[in-house]
Amino acid sequence: MSVSSCIREFENPSSEFSPMPFWFWNDELSEKEISRQIFEFHEKGVDGFVIHPRIGLPESIGYMSGSWLHYVEFAVTEAGKLGMHVILYDEAMYPSGSCHGEVVRCNPQFASKCLEMRESPDHAPDENLVMQIERDGKPYYLFECFSGGTIRGVHFGEDDGEPGAPRSADLLNFDAVACFIRLTHEKYYQALKKYFGNTIIGIFTDEPMICGRGPAKIPWTTGFSQVLQDSGFPAEDLYDLFVKKDPEKSRRVQKAYDRLIRQRLQDSFYRQIAEWCRAHGIAFLGHPQKSTDIELLKNFDIPCQDIVWRYVAPGNGSGVAGPHSTMAKCASDSARHRNKRRNGNECFGCCGHEDDPYAFTREDMKWYLDWLFVRGCNLIVPHAFFYSLRGKRKEERPPDVGMNSAFWPEYHRISDYIKRCCAINTDSVNVTDIAVLCGEDDLPYRAAKELYESQIEFNYLEYGLLSRCDISDGTCRIAGNRYKILVVDGCRDEEAGPFFARFLDRGGMVIDSEKCGDLIRVLSENSDTVIDLDRRRDLRITHIRKYDTDILFCVNEGEEPVDTVIREKVTAVLDAERGTVTGFHQKEYPLHLAARESLHLILEK
Repeated sequence: MSVSSCIREFENPSSEFSPMPFWFWNDELSEKEISRQIFEFHEKGVDGFVIHPRIGLPESIGYMSGSWLHYVEFAVTEAGKLGMHVILYDEAMYPSGSCHGEVVRCNPQFASKCLEMRESPDHAPDENLVMQIERDGKPYYLFECFSGGTIRGVHFGEDDGEPGAPRSADLLNFDAVACFIRLTHEKYYQALKKYFGNTIIGIFTDEPMICGRGPAKIPWTTGFSQVLQDSGFPAEDLYDLFVKKDPEKSRRVQKAYDRLIRQRLQDSFYRQIAEWCRAHGIAFLGHPQKSTDIELLKNFDIPCQDIVWRYVAPGNGSGVAGPHSTMAKCASDSARHRNKRRNGNECFGCCGHEDDPYAFTREDMKWYLDWLFVRGCNLIVPHAFFYSLRGKRKEERPPDVGMNSAFWPEYHRISDYIKRCCAINTDSVNVTDIAVLCGEDDLPYRAAKELYESQIEFNYLEYGLLSRCDISDGTCRIAGNRYKILVVDGCRDEEAGPFFARFLDRGGMVIDSEKCGDLIRVLSENSDTVIDLDRRRDLRITHIRKYDTDILFCVNEGEEPVDTVIREKVTAVLDAERGTVTGFHQKEYPLHLAARESLHLILEK
C-alpha cells in the first residue's frame, strides 16, 4: 500500500465512514415517512443511522412492542436496499439498562440500589440492614435501599421528575442485566436476526447510570459487602463516604470504593453485553457516563464519548482545558492501545449557543468535527436528526443537525468531509514518542494543553495498561505504539514504581508535568521526527502514518488565521472539505489556515 492508496481512499471514501446520526423517532410512525426520510439521508450521503426512540413517541407504539419492532424491521429493510447500515439503540430513551422500566416490572428487586447511613436502626420494610459500625463510640447503621432513580422515557409524562418516568435498573446485579439483555437485545435479535452482521452492524449503549437519574447516591447492590470483604476494603471505612471529617482519608476511601464499583459495573454490565454482541456478530459501541471514564471503554468494540452542552466549544479555550477537553482522546487512545479499529463520538447534542439554543451553524459543526478528527476520532454519531419537530418536540435537545437544519441542502459536503477524514484516521497510527499517563477515570489536561499548543503529539496511556507494555531500547511498546517519554501529570499510581524503574534503567524518560515546558523546548529545538515550526497556540497537528504514508493533519482551532512554515518536504495537499488533491514539491510548506480551516499534508517518505 502506498501514497496512491491513501489518495484513492481519500477521493472515494467508503460508505463505511459515513456519519451515523441518532435518528430520533419521536412521533407517530408511518412506513411512508420512514422510507422518505431514509431516502433523503441517502441522497445527502448519510449512509446509516442509529434508531433512537425519543420522547414524543405515542403510547400506541410501546417500546419493544410488536408495533415498534415492525417499524424497526421496515426501516432496516429499506436501509438494506440502499446499502446503508443501521445501529440499534438499547433503551427508551436513556440512560441505558432498564428497557423502559420493564426490568423492574419483571422483578421489583431489580430496581437500582444505593447505600445509606443512619444513626437509628429503624428502616422501611423494603430496606435491608447491611452492617453496623462504630465511630467515636457511636453506632451507625448502613442500609441497602432503592435509589429511587429513573430514566428519561419516550412518552410524554415520562421525563425527569414526572410521575411516569420509568424506574432505573440495578446495573451492578448480574441477573438484572441479564434480564435487560433478554428484554432488549434478544427481542431485537429474534425479530431481525437475518440482518445482524450485515445491515445491522452494532448496538449502542448510552451513559448507563448505576443509581439512575436523580439526586446523587452511593451505589450499591445486594451482596456487595462480600465484594468489599474479598477485596480487603475495611467495612468501617464506609463511614468516610458519608462523613468527611478527614478529607484526605475520605478521598482515599472514595477512590478505593469507586474502583471496586467500576470493576463490578465492568463485569456485570459492559462485559455481559459485549459478549452477547460478539456472539451475535455485531459491534458493541457507546459510551459511559463520564468524559474521563477511559477504563470503562475497554469492553467496547467501538469505544465512544459524547460532546454535549458546549462543555467543549470554540472561542473560549475549553478545547484544551478542563476534564471534558480530554474526551476525544479518551476514546481514541483507548482504541489505539487495545487494537480497536474504530472509535467514535456522539456529538453536537445541545451545542447551540447559550443565548439561542437553535443557533448551531455549519461553521460550528466544522469546528467540532476538526476538534475530534485531530484527536483521532473516526466515527461520527451526530446528535441528532429529528423524525418530527411537531409541537414541543422541537424543544427537546435542540437543535436538529439533520433534515431540519439550515445547512441540510448542502449536507452532502458535510457527509463527504466526514467520510474523508474518518477514512484517513482508520487503519492508521499516530506517530508520537510521548505518553501522558492517566488513571481509570482521570485524564490530566495541564500537560496535554502545553503539548497541544506546541504542536507536539502525545497519547494518554492508562496506568492499568503498563503491565501489557514491553520495554526495550528505551522504548515502551504497546499495540504498535512506541513511547520514549512518559509524562506524569498529577494522576499517579503507586504501583507503577517498579515499571518506571525498569523503563528508566533501559533508557526511557519519565518526567513530571512541571518539567513539561523544558521537555517542549528540547523537542522543539531538536526535532528529528515530524516538524519544526513556530509555536502557534491555536494550531493542532497530528502526524498519521497510514499504508506506509506519512500525513500531517493540520487544524486551526482559533478564530484568527494561522501562518507558519512546515519544515518538511510536502508532496501533496489534501483538502477534505473540497475533496481536492494538489501536488507540491518544495522543501518547506508555507502553511496558511483561515479560522476553522484544516488540511492534510502528505510528506515525502
